Amino acid sequence: MSQSRIRRVLRRALVVGLAATVLGLQVPGARAATTAGTFSAVNPTESVPVDGAPILHWTSCGSAQCATLAVPLDDTVTGGPTINLALVRYRARDAAHRIGSLVVNPGGPGASGVDFVTGDIDNISAELRDHFDIVGFDPRGVGRSTAVDCHADLDALYQLEWVPTTAAEQSALAAGIQSYVAACQRAAGSLLPYLTTQRTARDLDRIRAALGDDKLTYLGYSYGTYLGAWYAQQFPDKVRALVLDGAIDPTLSAAAVQVQQAQGFERGLDLFLADCRRDASCAFHNGGGPAAAYDKLRAKIVTAALPAPDAGQGRTLNATQFDIGVASLLYSGRSSWPDLASALLDAQRGDGSTLLSESDSYTGRASDGTYSNETDAFYAVGCADGPAFGGPSGLMAISAEAAKVAPRLGPSVVSGSLPCAYWPIDAPAPMALPAPGAPTILVLGTRDDPATPFAWAKSLAKQLTSGVLVSAGGSRHTAFGAGNGCIDSTVINYFVDLRAPKTTKRC
Repeated sequence: MSQSRIRRVLRRALVVGLAATVLGLQVPGARAATTAGTFSAVNPTESVPVDGAPILHWTSCGSAQCATLAVPLDDTVTGGPTINLALVRYRARDAAHRIGSLVVNPGGPGASGVDFVTGDIDNISAELRDHFDIVGFDPRGVGRSTAVDCHADLDALYQLEWVPTTAAEQSALAAGIQSYVAACQRAAGSLLPYLTTQRTARDLDRIRAALGDDKLTYLGYSYGTYLGAWYAQQFPDKVRALVLDGAIDPTLSAAAVQVQQAQGFERGLDLFLADCRRDASCAFHNGGGPAAAYDKLRAKIVTAALPAPDAGQGRTLNATQFDIGVASLLYSGRSSWPDLASALLDAQRGDGSTLLSESDSYTGRASDGTYSNETDAFYAVGCADGPAFGGPSGLMAISAEAAKVAPRLGPSVVSGSLPCAYWPIDAPAPMALPAPGAPTILVLGTRDDPATPFAWAKSLAKQLTSGVLVSAGGSRHTAFGAGNGCIDSTVINYFVDLRAPKTTKRC
């Protein structure tokens, strides 16, 4: 699993609603593979029979196969409209020993599973490539599937000061967030009620059936763990093997999610700054005072945005984008600390280009100023999933609490969830997902994960009737495919042979 992919895809790991923050949840991931047009030759209206499995017609798309699956917009009614889901598949290399399909979800919410699998296929272990068809899909509302498009000015959204220090900035932030939410309601209001993860889990079962698998084999990262848990809750008898990596805790209140995630990112930043202080070769060493230099730099950017000459179009780096860029670089843990140090040094020297590039990658902004639909899908799914914040005043109270325990990143992490405080869809209350009757489910947690705190993995493993916790050392987001042989062999043995630890395992 490439480090760049981890920052790009997992970057929104802040699970909106569940962890709604724009600094949030996605398997840290690189620039997504360029696969625009992949589905141009695919029939967008494949039928879903009333009886039997849905039908998929696969067509060649490079070295993969692509298809489109129609699913009900509202599967609680009969005969209603359908929406389309985009899929990609790489066939098992050893047909004689093929086990079935391995469906992968990279998180978000809002990340493209098609781009994720296409961009990372060469990094997937040989054992899994040999025994499984590797399948990615774009969930409802995302990417090449029937997607949310708010037609909003996202440059304006990210130009807002997410940590306002004056009454004027507070008013501008509230007005800007309400303008964004209103745009989503105007442009996509008829789709918004139908984008919950509970519905996506039912789509996932339709995908399983269309692939011809009696039971689901699934790898979910970050927010994708929530999708996997919902699948097991609704279809425990259809589970073959589930790995939930970088887990979400569905029982937490909005305040607990926000504050704990803020602490996770703050912990990641503190680890970096402490390491930089000890290492004279660190680019941001500043004579052994990187923490004070960091605070001084951010305070300077609050006063005046930094020029970002490499970004073109006379763009600048503001405090909001500074925070997003820093958080994005924390996803990969220690391996990205040299990049973070260099980016901070550039900013200290007056050039915000590197951090702005990281922020753009996180928010899905292309060099021509257009955006992917990740931001829109992130809020549309996450805000609907909940839990509720108690309106703008409730979220501001959470922000104040986060500032006490995570003063550098906490307020910005929480403010990234502000759209959910105004969202037109009511959010449900937290609830446990025990999935009684499901076979063993592996829950992976990294002990200093900045985006999904390790406590969440422990909690989810305990909630699941058949959950088994496997932990990894380190400070990156997610564990599988990151070079930890203990983690990788445990997961591969489980997927291929259904051999799983009987009790908690520490790697």
